[in-house]
Amino acid sequence: MIQRIQTIFLILFVISLVTSFFFPVWQKIEISDENGNVEAMVTGYISTDIFEKDNETILYDQFYISAIVILSCLLAVFSIFSYKNRLTQIKLGTINSFITSLLVMFVLYETFYNDVYKEINDKISFLISFYLIFLAIFFNFLSNRFIRKDEILVRESERIR
Repeated sequence: MIQRIQTIFLILFVISLVTSFFFPVWQKIEISDENGNVEAMVTGYISTDIFEKDNETILYDQFYISAIVILSCLLAVFSIFSYKNRLTQIKLGTINSFITSLLVMFVLYETFYNDVYKEINDKISFLISFYLIFLAIFFNFLSNRFIRKDEILVRESERIR
C-alpha cells in the first residue's frame, strides 16, 4: 500500500540505509608535524575499514555491521508488505529501532575502541553515512508514529460502531 505515508517513510528508511553502504562512515588521519605528510589514515565504511600506513593498505572486514544493516532493511521491507496487520508493523518497527540503535553502537565502538586504530592520535571525522544512519532512525520513528496513529484511528472508529 504505497499511498500510506508510513510506507513512504519505510521506503526512505531502506534507501538511506542502502546508500550508507556506498559512502564512508568515519575517517581518522594522523599527520606528521614537520612536512604535513599523512602518516596513517583510516576510513571506515559499513562493510570494511581501510587502514593505510607507510604506503601499505590493510582492509578489515566488518561483516557484522553490514549484516545488521541488511537485517534492518529486510525487516523494513517485511513491515511494508504486512500493512494489513498494524500491530505486527508496530512490533517490527520497534525491533527495527533497536537494531538500528545497535548499528550506531557498533559503529561507535569500532571508531573509538578498536585496538588497531587507538594509536592514531587525531580527531575523528564522521562522514555522510554516519548521518544517513541517523536519518534512517528518524524515518523509522516517523513511520512508527503514523502506524500507531492509524491503529488508534481504526480502534476509535470500531468503538463508534
